[in-house]
Amino acid sequence: MTGKNPAKAEYSQGLIAEMTAQFADIKAFLSALSARSRWFHIFYLLGPLFLLIERSPADFWLSLCGLVFFGRSIVVSDWGWLRHFWVRACLAFWGVCLLSSAMSSLPAYSLGEAFVWIRFPLFAFASCFWLAKSRQMVIAMMGMTALGMVIMTGILTAEILIVGQQGGRLSWPYGDLVPGNYLAKAGLPAFCVLVALAVSDKRPANSLAAIVSFITIILSVVTGERINFLIRACGGMLAGLVWRPKFSRYAVLVLIELLAVATVFFAAPNIGNRFIDTFIKELPTQNESPYYRVMHSGMATFETAPILGIGTGNYRIMCPDIMQELADGACHTHPHNYYIQMLAETGVAGFIFGCIMIGAILWKTGMTSWHGRGHVITATTIIVPLGFFFPLQSTADFFGQWNNIFMWSALGLVLSSQNVLGAHKSNNANCKKLFEAK
Repeated sequence: MTGKNPAKAEYSQGLIAEMTAQFADIKAFLSALSARSRWFHIFYLLGPLFLLIERSPADFWLSLCGLVFFGRSIVVSDWGWLRHFWVRACLAFWGVCLLSSAMSSLPAYSLGEAFVWIRFPLFAFASCFWLAKSRQMVIAMMGMTALGMVIMTGILTAEILIVGQQGGRLSWPYGDLVPGNYLAKAGLPAFCVLVALAVSDKRPANSLAAIVSFITIILSVVTGERINFLIRACGGMLAGLVWRPKFSRYAVLVLIELLAVATVFFAAPNIGNRFIDTFIKELPTQNESPYYRVMHSGMATFETAPILGIGTGNYRIMCPDIMQELADGACHTHPHNYYIQMLAETGVAGFIFGCIMIGAILWKTGMTSWHGRGHVITATTIIVPLGFFFPLQSTADFFGQWNNIFMWSALGLVLSSQNVLGAHKSNNANCKKLFEAK
């Protein structure tokens, strides 16, 4: 005759109690809003699920959040968000992109590409200064991001079981080779939080967090997207160190993940070949590397218009004509590196202002992580932009739709994490006043 394990029962009860308390707090916050505001905040929280459908619904969600925020700023005359340096840096970079496009040889197309790009930073402004301005909304959005990541894991598992990999890659639910991009970019804030929880001594969340992060990193390998896997793997290892790590748990987690990846490589040699042999051969260190060839094309394009570039979005159109005299170049839709693309399409001016924008985002999230070391969400904030903007990596299109939807949805969340820190300061101040009053 066996009874229930008391420790296991206590763990389950503690986890349920903690999740119930968080849900009740979020529900109370939403209930206190006006009906119109409440429904739009709920619409905002559904974003990670829109991102699982297709790019058009995802773009509609992101764009509408930004446009409504801008309209709200006009109606209530709230422009305080313009005082923040990272906001001004984004707007300054956008201005240079517009100037570069206007001066290009294809201004109509380029201006259209440059003009609509602002919807991505505008979404981050909306998140940081309106929709996720409260601790409850930041936590709720982090939870929805984790839910989206788990659903994506289930979808990819179903694809493996039903049709398997196609050419060493997975494509569900989009029919396009981007599910690893969803996990590595849109899901990165939640993944970092889960890993940090997994290696901490915070019960009852650590074991569940370890299981979820372990499963999702395996699926990142199986998607066949090498850079996106590296972003998650390196981001997870950093996340495990920045918030109250228990080093024995950290060592075990790293060991288990390495063994799991090795097992996948052993079970599916084609995956191992893609991640190791092919990856090494394609490093941009010699003329035959496809990455070297396309990045070289980006630099050659930059040399044709070094000050303002050839215009935002024009690389995919103009590169074949520019490179027709050079044998060691190859033209893709973009040069596979953010910084080379900024040089090619916006010149030195855009490169400088783009680096200032990225630096401002890194500084903002870095300060949030430094001052918020006591909270898991704020402590892991800096890891996300570090992973996105690390210069020595192959990247997607800096001005492309899918990449920016995934990337800026995550940046909006981590930039909003400062609002958790503000809530903690407010709570501490209130406690101090209460103590002094007594």
